[in-house]
Amino acid sequence: MKKFLALLFVAFVAIPSFSFAQMGDVITQDINQLPAAARSFIGKYFADVKVSYIKIDKELLSTDYEVLLTDRTEISFDGKGEWTEVDCKRIAVPAVLVPDYIVAYVKSSFPDQIITKIERNRWGTEVELLNDISFRFNKSGRMVEADD
Repeated sequence: MKKFLALLFVAFVAIPSFSFAQMGDVITQDINQLPAAARSFIGKYFADVKVSYIKIDKELLSTDYEVLLTDRTEISFDGKGEWTEVDCKRIAVPAVLVPDYIVAYVKSSFPDQIITKIERNRWGTEVELLNDISFRFNKSGRMVEADD
């Protein structure tokens, strides 16, 4: 029984350590390290800007990519290369990335503002304006939260 418990203890200690040792962050400038969809996205919407660096975050069951462009734009991609967040800091995000209902809301409520950041997840979309006010919209297009 003692041998079994000792073996079980070694398995719990050694196997997770081995798995976690293979995970970690990789920093590169090689755009070919990104999935094809992410490379295509950057080429389509940020063709005139160079990649400063790419951070590849490998987790146990997923991989995420964070790209910093030379104009300080930050783009996050999931493991498939689909964008999850675009932060253009002080300039407008590409208009085609923003759903029409969000564009309409911002134009009617804040006509002098631009959308500088957009984040999407399974619950909806969040945008941030140049004046740092942010709005969260659910999947149905209804604004559910505002934060300044």
